[in-house]
Amino acid sequence: MRRPAALLVVVALAAGGCSPTATPQPSSSVVPATATPMTTAEPVTFAAADGVTVRGTVFGTGATGVVLSNMGDNDPAAWERFAPHLAVEGYTVLTYAYRYPARPRSLTPEMARGALEDLHGAAAYLRSRGATRIVLIGASLGGMVTAKAAKGTRADAVAIIAAPADRPDFDLSVAPADLRAVTGPKLFIASDNDATVAAAETRTIFDRAPEPKTWRSFPGTAHGTQLLDTEQAETFRRTIIEFVTGLT
Repeated sequence: MRRPAALLVVVALAAGGCSPTATPQPSSSVVPATATPMTTAEPVTFAAADGVTVRGTVFGTGATGVVLSNMGDNDPAAWERFAPHLAVEGYTVLTYAYRYPARPRSLTPEMARGALEDLHGAAAYLRSRGATRIVLIGASLGGMVTAKAAKGTRADAVAIIAAPADRPDFDLSVAPADLRAVTGPKLFIASDNDATVAAAETRTIFDRAPEPKTWRSFPGTAHGTQLLDTEQAETFRRTIIEFVTGLT
């Protein structure tokens, strides 16, 4: 039975990325957070593609469903702060945690495969709630699984942020065939001097992708969702929001 909707509570920053080791803090000055729009935040559970139960939060309502996938630290807090900004534009937005614990000491191929199964389940869950279009957005590890899941989820558009193209240690690689499956718009974002995943890595995924596609870079060393806590935060937010709103 669906749990009652609750008002959003602002939560703390999620640092980290595809690597579970400590991530250098962004070089840009940290700025006060922009006021979070008021919207409903509904705790939910759903089944991953292989049946594992996954926990998440749904923000807002709308015919287009947006899935926000975590970095390797598996902390959805940064996306939970961003989600209301997108939900108030008229979208159903899902944040969630992968099946593995937050901030693991190391990541394994099994954990990466599980994250991919979780994302497939997240997209299917939004369709079960009535979403007629699906947009996948992910940072770092979340960007890799976003690219890999695009075909199977029949995603209408994807945004890939600070993601490496190949991680043999995770047995994970974004191949041109994965990207050819996305015929809709594709947005790629990286910090020029990302200290965790070099911008050139994300650029490799961009180069493998067919049109239509857009590349956007930001100054500094912030990795993935760390951009939400730098002086670039508002521009980063607007870049993603305008990408999604531009689809309709």
